[in-house]
Amino acid sequence: MLLKNKFLYWTLNLALLGGVFGCSKKAAVNSSGSDYREDLSAVRPRFESVEKTTEKTPEAKKQPVVPTAKPGNDKPLYVNKKLEAALDSLSKQNKSIRYISGYRIQLYVGNVRQEADGAKSFIYQAFPDLTPYVSYSQPTYRVKAGDFMYRSDAEQYLEQIKEQYSSAVILADRVEIKKSLMLNPTVD
Repeated sequence: MLLKNKFLYWTLNLALLGGVFGCSKKAAVNSSGSDYREDLSAVRPRFESVEKTTEKTPEAKKQPVVPTAKPGNDKPLYVNKKLEAALDSLSKQNKSIRYISGYRIQLYVGNVRQEADGAKSFIYQAFPDLTPYVSYSQPTYRVKAGDFMYRSDAEQYLEQIKEQYSSAVILADRVEIKKSLMLNPTVD
């Protein structure tokens, strides 16, 4: 029992001493940043202050200066002859482009020639402004119609075509620019 009492006595003393020393004040590290000192004026941008003058100028000075041709010079004012030559070549190049990426409505896909011809004649009769295209890749016939630049234009025709051909869909395809420009997208 005496051993137990001594053991308890030392444990209590250690606990008390640990509690006293554990609660002592420790030196805190200052992390507020107020001690940081560095001169950053060398890297700061410098702006020159410009003061606006509020002086009123006479109205004669406010009128814009329009360049005029000299009386003896009857030639038109050209900016640059090289620029005109470049614009002409670009114009010729753009006129040579015939096809763009656009949309067509596919009406029929199948193996029967008579049904493909029927779809083609339906487009001729119901929509004379659309051009039907029949293609054959053995053993399948495909009937497509229209040259649409925009999908929204094709969707207007698609609603009416689906009344006759419920499987009609819009597909991306190469279309002729001239035909797509002549097409009237507003269908009654």
